[in-house]
Amino acid sequence: MAYSPSRSFAVVATAFCIGIAWGEVFARSSFELFLWPLACLIVSIFLVHSRVFRVSLIILLAFVFGLFRTSQASLPSGIETLADHAGRSIRIEGRVSSEVEHRLDGQHVVLDHVFLAERSVEGKLLVFFPLYPKIDTGDRLVFTGTIQLPEPFEGFAYDHYLATKGILGISFFPQNLDVYPSFQKGFLVRILSIKQRVVNRLQHLFPEPHASFLSGLLFGGSSSLSSDLKEDFSRTGVSHILAASGFNVSLFSLVFLGWILQTPLGRKRGLFLTAVLLVLYVLMAGATPAVVRAGVMASLLLVGTGIRRKASMRNVLLLTLAVMLLVNPKLLFWDVGFQLSFIATTALIFVVPQWKPYFLWIPDSFGIRESFVGSLAAIVCTIPLILWQFGSISFIAPLSNLLILPVIPFVMALSLLALLFSVLSFSLALIFVLPAWALSFFILHIIVWFGSFTWAQMQPEWAQGGAIFLFLGFGFFLLWNFFQKTKRNY
Repeated sequence: MAYSPSRSFAVVATAFCIGIAWGEVFARSSFELFLWPLACLIVSIFLVHSRVFRVSLIILLAFVFGLFRTSQASLPSGIETLADHAGRSIRIEGRVSSEVEHRLDGQHVVLDHVFLAERSVEGKLLVFFPLYPKIDTGDRLVFTGTIQLPEPFEGFAYDHYLATKGILGISFFPQNLDVYPSFQKGFLVRILSIKQRVVNRLQHLFPEPHASFLSGLLFGGSSSLSSDLKEDFSRTGVSHILAASGFNVSLFSLVFLGWILQTPLGRKRGLFLTAVLLVLYVLMAGATPAVVRAGVMASLLLVGTGIRRKASMRNVLLLTLAVMLLVNPKLLFWDVGFQLSFIATTALIFVVPQWKPYFLWIPDSFGIRESFVGSLAAIVCTIPLILWQFGSISFIAPLSNLLILPVIPFVMALSLLALLFSVLSFSLALIFVLPAWALSFFILHIIVWFGSFTWAQMQPEWAQGGAIFLFLGFGFFLLWNFFQKTKRNY
């Protein structure tokens, strides 16, 4: 291992991630405690001459650095935060820091640079406003409201989930709201305004609920859909198509790159243009952990294409995981979307190639076999986590994904073409609007129909016990598989 850069990197990245996990569970010490061990390890690495010993020290350094980063992620004691003012009705001022989430019942807004009674405090504030007045990203808001602490509900650690985003308090429907629009539009505000214009054009081209569905398909999000339709998506196990995660980002980057490389732009300019558009797409899709994960992986694959080397998907996955945990260590335990995204991606990379030979009876046309096997692998591997977090399981998910996933690329392509041609002529855009609407109608009809089955989803009482049993079963299977491969190598 010490003489293989690829294996050494995999072990070092794994050691860092284990350090993050160990630090979150056991180590609640101050980050200053780890400064001396880090310094000693760094000096020792430069002093030793044995390659094996040096690699061992680097692995230990990665583990200790993971502990250090976890302890550093928590706010030091003594700093005034939003949580210190919970239960008080107070004058609040802050800036809208991210995209405003427009729902059927109101607007969900995240504020940073928060001032309470003109006193600066740490932490972001999630505020639930009515539908009007309309609030945009970058606006400065002043209002009177009561700050509440987020609390877990139905077994979901909502407080810890919001903490991964830096949100330490929430406020419901405050009073005396004053909105001060920002006249200096930043880069993110301009990108989100472009996205909003695209969404508005979709609403002009397509009727509801198809416009909201296609918007979620292209950019992620289901807030504009009715609660009944969102429930049908969950019951049929296809909510992931509205998450703007790996599938959407990979399709965007790889399909666009394949097309751009056939143009006179050439490889270098094509890669650069694809990378720029990939960054813009990640920002438009909300830059959620799942989208960022897919964006980082797609970027690494683009780098591999640029240097004409086939990337090790194992190392790409570990590097992406390590980078995201370096930025935000709290994602590992408290962001369910992040966990599901990585487990599903791991299944696509390592499980699908082993399962595909058993599904040769499924037609390979239009990517049906690839979509079905990938969906089945992701569903099976994420069942323990879904049982643990949500206490439910969808029995109809494999069939619904088999019918829907092969159609998704065509819906996305037709929707994008309709958007592009609508700039020139609405009549010309109808050539693409009509088939896109027909496919959207087919997808939504399948989801609503399957979602009406009483047996589509079950919430067993033994959900968490079953999750533990499956986690242990998967763990023993991975160990057995590892030892079998080790025996074959020797």
